[in-house]
Amino acid sequence: MVRISVLFLAFTFFSCGSNADKSKGNVQENTSGVTALTDEQLLDAVQKQTFKYFWDYAEPNSGLARERYHPDGVYPENDSNIVTTGGSGFGLMALVSGMSQGYITKDQGVERLNKIADFLGKADRFTEHGHIGLTENTGKVKPFGTKDNGGDLV
Repeated sequence: MVRISVLFLAFTFFSCGSNADKSKGNVQENTSGVTALTDEQLLDAVQKQTFKYFWDYAEPNSGLARERYHPDGVYPENDSNIVTTGGSGFGLMALVSGMSQGYITKDQGVERLNKIADFLGKADRFTEHGHIGLTENTGKVKPFGTKDNGGDLV
């Protein structure tokens, strides 16, 4: 049985090869009008857009990242005020990067960081561990279902 399995795996591995011509003649030039970016330009664009997401769409009361954002403003479960602690960790790093890159001033960044720290200082905790979702008005944990009370090690 082991020999059959080994033969099957070997056959599968070797049959995944490609017979395509690997010469440069198959490569098509970029004629779509899209400018190719250098690695540095791509990194800058990703940093700026990531920062903009966490800055522009943060929940206004807490400054934290929303659990979800609906551009149309329609929230079927009436949960537009839920923030995510895990996602907000990424937002904090984007905030530091935004200050470092000059997208915002240090004063603006410190003001947002203080707002976040003040909110989290009053939020529910479970023996000093985090949770997934908080309501923006009260900082109380939002259960995500009957079997999920919202507590998690994030």
